[in-house]
Amino acid sequence: MKQQTLLFPHGELSGSEVMVTILEDNRRRLKRAVGGLDDDALYWQPDPQSNSIGVTLWHMGRLLDVFLTQLVKGEPAENEQWFSQGWAERTGYDPRGIGRSGWGSLNDYTAAEVAQIPRLAVGQLLEHLDQVYDGVRTFIESTTMKDLTAAAPSFEGQFTKYQVLSMALLDNVRHLGEIYLLKSLRERAN
Repeated sequence: MKQQTLLFPHGELSGSEVMVTILEDNRRRLKRAVGGLDDDALYWQPDPQSNSIGVTLWHMGRLLDVFLTQLVKGEPAENEQWFSQGWAERTGYDPRGIGRSGWGSLNDYTAAEVAQIPRLAVGQLLEHLDQVYDGVRTFIESTTMKDLTAAAPSFEGQFTKYQVLSMALLDNVRHLGEIYLLKSLRERAN
């Protein structure tokens, strides 16, 4: 008999189930890590060249949104949660054309471009992340493994949709560690 773990109580998981498990674990940990932070804590920077927790949270949602919409589904930027849920309109911030590949996801932004990212409250940042995470989960759960393992319409077809989405998801996990570090550094500085 196989030994069961608490993380996977139902035995073996498919690739898409593992992806959803990681997504939901990251969401839960993010909410616990940043829930209740005030604006001072959210936008504190250890030095002027580093990102704050707020900017990092915004980046996490944007990158996963861009990767799912444009790079996995092959849809236009207008279909991203940032636009379809009205965030661009409410904040007056349209990130298209900025940074790496024009994705507007913080990668390769200048310091001046980072300063233009809207300073959302923690509740707003988590709301946006929830919308993105919900969209990713819905996509994963409604897509067959055969389709997930097909070539993505991005990166000249050298990666599968599963691989491209995994890149962004693992980037989110990595940034959660960054958020823990930023919180710790701020606590030590005060």
